[in-house]
Amino acid sequence: MAELQEVQITEEKPLLPGQTPEAAKTHSVETPYGSVTFTVYGTPKPKRPAILTYHDVGLNYKSCFQPLFQFEDMQEIIQNFVRVHVDAPGMEEGAPVFPLGYQYPSLD
Repeated sequence: MAELQEVQITEEKPLLPGQTPEAAKTHSVETPYGSVTFTVYGTPKPKRPAILTYHDVGLNYKSCFQPLFQFEDMQEIIQNFVRVHVDAPGMEEGAPVFPLGYQYPSLD
């Protein structure tokens, strides 16, 4: 019987120095309908597409897409794309309650 040997496995596409898999930058943009928050994972690259998400009703990007992007088979895909997650006004984590009389923007 052959003896087992220890093998060193390295990443096929290692992360840049100082970059972590979950490094994210959150930004807010004021619109006539309220503040729209978006979170960017990764670094945009010229002539490379991005994955853009917009959550379902009553959710935010984490509650809607986090299970998908944490799935083991998605790891190779997300290493090659910048991800931009858009949260609807008032749906971001820690968002204050809308004031009385606030009319939520329509999809139009």
